[in-house]
Amino acid sequence: MLIRELIARHVGHQGALYERGIRLDQTQVPPGLLVHHEGEDSVAPAAGDLLLVIAPVGPGMREHIDTDLPIGATEVLLLRVEAAELPVGRLLAALAVAGLQVVEAAVVSGTPAATVAVVATRTDELVAPVPYLAHELEPGDSTSPAVLRRVFGEHALEGLVQRARERALQAQLAEIKARVRDVNTELEQLLADRQNQDAIVAGHEVMLRDLETARTEVITERKATQSLARELDTARKEAETERKLMQSLRSSRSFKVAARLARVSGVGRRIIGRPGHGSLGG
Repeated sequence: MLIRELIARHVGHQGALYERGIRLDQTQVPPGLLVHHEGEDSVAPAAGDLLLVIAPVGPGMREHIDTDLPIGATEVLLLRVEAAELPVGRLLAALAVAGLQVVEAAVVSGTPAATVAVVATRTDELVAPVPYLAHELEPGDSTSPAVLRRVFGEHALEGLVQRARERALQAQLAEIKARVRDVNTELEQLLADRQNQDAIVAGHEVMLRDLETARTEVITERKATQSLARELDTARKEAETERKLMQSLRSSRSFKVAARLARVSGVGRRIIGRPGHGSLGG
């Protein structure tokens, strides 16, 4: 419901509009209606006047409900809240202290945020509230059997439907809790698998480090073996060179002459060294 419709429905004949915490655009005000903006004057509300009040849904809500309204004045509380989250108990307690009776509640359309309008009038008598599902009926007629029948019917049917909705919501909640448990179990299993995988990966990393160390050692040993092989090859080449040199020396004439001389010298030394052989003078 639009704010304009609420004002037109509940403001009295020759009544005025009082704005508290809100300043309506001119298009939201019924034509010809006198508007008292907050802070512009100090005219007190009278019977038939309508207060339009922005109120919080928290503990400060009671402070925005006028406790000094005259009989016949009405206050419309605009609460920034989803209808399902309306604090019914706190709201009814605050209205009771102010002597206000709820005559209508509706979701307000055309607002940037979710808003619920609660219309309460200052009265010393019981007034039949406007049926939520029967806005086409004439409001405010406490003697109309049609209005009372609709109010009582809504109360009975809404009570039944509300309980059914609560049971359905409880079933959905139980299903969601079961699903959450399943998801938690799956997460725990995934975490356990992840830990196992981490352990396997850690083991593989250790094996890879060991293999890398072994490969490094093999490379070092291979380099040492190659160095030793080069040294042996060099020694072999040197030995082969010496052998060839010896062969060349043995085959030379000088070596042969020297060998014969060595043999002759050796025979002479043996002859001279035999027992019974003295010097040439003996």
